[in-house]
Amino acid sequence: MAAPVPTHLSNPFFLEPAATDRARGHVEALIAEFRTGAWAPTPMESRVAELLLASTEGDGMLTARRVRAALWEGNLAMTYENDGRFAQLLADLVPVLDEPELTSLDIVDAAGELVAAIASTSSASLAA
Repeated sequence: MAAPVPTHLSNPFFLEPAATDRARGHVEALIAEFRTGAWAPTPMESRVAELLLASTEGDGMLTARRVRAALWEGNLAMTYENDGRFAQLLADLVPVLDEPELTSLDIVDAAGELVAAIASTSSASLAA
């Protein structure tokens, strides 16, 4: 098992598992780049985000099973589009969602907001 790494939390003595830290880093980086326009989702990424968002309509929760299904829909092609960054982010979420001791609600919330924002880009492009 990988050694824990320091977290971004204000408590410097709290160590966060590597999977959680990796997911946090990818979510934070992609959100920042999406907001500044440095990264924009492809039509496939937007469609996969729409499917993932639709799967959460009942309870509003991202789950490992739902993320895996979304990755399956994107298939191998999604790993090549935009350098596979959205696919990597989703893949990094799976262990965090699978293991209760790795789950950090701020990461899950931020990922959910990003998925909703990406899904809305597809709707916006259809309306234009």
